[in-house]
Amino acid sequence: MMKKMFKALLATGLAVLLLGACGNAKKEDGQKESKQVETSADAEKKTDGEKTELLLWMPPFGTEDTLDKEMWKKVLAPFEKENNCNVTVEVIPWSNYEEKYLTAISSGAGPDLGYMYMEMMNDYIDMGALEPFDSYLTDKEKDNFYYLDKGVIDGKQYALPIVVGNARILCYNKKLLEQAGVEKAPETWDEFLAACKKLKDAGITPIQQQWGDASKGSLNSIFFPYLWQAGGDLFSEDGKQATFNSEAGKKAVEFLYSLKKEGYLPDSATSLTTNELYEQFKTGQVAFCVVGTNKGKGFTEAGVDWDYITSLKDKKNATFVAADSLVLLSGSKHKDLAAKMALYMLSGPSMTQFHEMAPFAPVGKDEEYHDNEQFKKIYEEEKDDLHTLPAVKGSAAIYDNLYKNLQLMMLGELSPEEALKESADFANEALAQN
Repeated sequence: MMKKMFKALLATGLAVLLLGACGNAKKEDGQKESKQVETSADAEKKTDGEKTELLLWMPPFGTEDTLDKEMWKKVLAPFEKENNCNVTVEVIPWSNYEEKYLTAISSGAGPDLGYMYMEMMNDYIDMGALEPFDSYLTDKEKDNFYYLDKGVIDGKQYALPIVVGNARILCYNKKLLEQAGVEKAPETWDEFLAACKKLKDAGITPIQQQWGDASKGSLNSIFFPYLWQAGGDLFSEDGKQATFNSEAGKKAVEFLYSLKKEGYLPDSATSLTTNELYEQFKTGQVAFCVVGTNKGKGFTEAGVDWDYITSLKDKKNATFVAADSLVLLSGSKHKDLAAKMALYMLSGPSMTQFHEMAPFAPVGKDEEYHDNEQFKKIYEEEKDDLHTLPAVKGSAAIYDNLYKNLQLMMLGELSPEEALKESADFANEALAQN
């Protein structure tokens, strides 16, 4: 019992520390801003031979971080030449992505342009760390981009969506299902559980999940879809109250816990990472997994006979879709050039190169659809089933605490009810301070 209490307190303490750092950063950033920002007139004083230095932060999408860095350097080479600048590309691991931003912004050492997912943004807007793109967008660019509305927060264009897609889908190994006598892919929770029983009885591991991954982004695959499928949601519409400790939330966590309790989800799930999950499915060790659509190409190249359904259904069909964006940092000394770089990165030719490494749907009219054709129906016929995370202030720390408590649940140290209650109590206390 003491071990359980210690872990829960540790998770809460870390999240509160992060929130406290955010609050302190707002004051420090405001104090330093006048020293950091270089005016356009100052920039023009540079000699013709002196290059402007820009720093770009991106997460990894390739199988190795070096692939992302090499790809972006290749994409940006013409931009560097045309604008007499040098772009340093830093690829930040998902496992400490938010920590890296928080530490850098608090000390005034962030990038000029960076990549953020929606649940991060409100905190940094509140800190005064993000600059809107409104003044940098032309009417032509506004007409070209499909998803600009997803980057509008508090009435301003704080974000330019770069990844809208990578929906989390339930993939299945057709040969393994056939071996177990599962005649068709399940569509509902009950059908899924029945299929898992047949697979287990046939000596086949039914499903794997990455409960040991360091990144709380795993919740996009292993919790959020089930909460939405049960008819629940994360927050109230005004973002002031956590709503996941509901009957729908309880049903979702009990469904997930039952997978482990019934032996459908192996014990190794509690130490499994996302990359290990992909490898197990690619090598035919597991029948089901929920992954992003950008992994489908790898499964096919590995020779897996696979297919997918977009989501299971309890009360409704629902799954997660990313809406991640480029953001302009207020501390940049070269905002005009950084904004110009953002628009260059989002242009059709640049996105085509990015999507060769990381298949996603286009974000603008100036790029053809390069993603796997089998996923096209998700974005054209099933788009109402796709959910993004809301931009709620403090939600990053809330999700971190939720993930830790759900991990304790899967380890058997918290009951499903305790995991939800402790997470919701933390969330509502944090939201009350906003």
